[in-house]
Amino acid sequence: MVNVEICIGSACYVKGSSQVVNDLNALIKEKGWEDKIAVKGSFCMKACQNHIGLGIRINGRQIEGVTAQNAREILDRELSAALA
Repeated sequence: MVNVEICIGSACYVKGSSQVVNDLNALIKEKGWEDKIAVKGSFCMKACQNHIGLGIRINGRQIEGVTAQNAREILDRELSAALA
């Protein structure tokens, strides 16, 4: 099981984390990954404070450079690699 945490704290929420959650859920459904990926909300990961993008972790590893605009592409790549 691959664990994905997405920050839903106020700063990340304003920057689009709620849309990232929607995009991720759609991606999981499209790829048939429902039984392979667990999605959880998390509060502040300090990603925005450290200027590394939205707060997203995959199996505990912080993913850098994620924005609401590029999240689907990055998550597809990272999750495909994690499931390989």
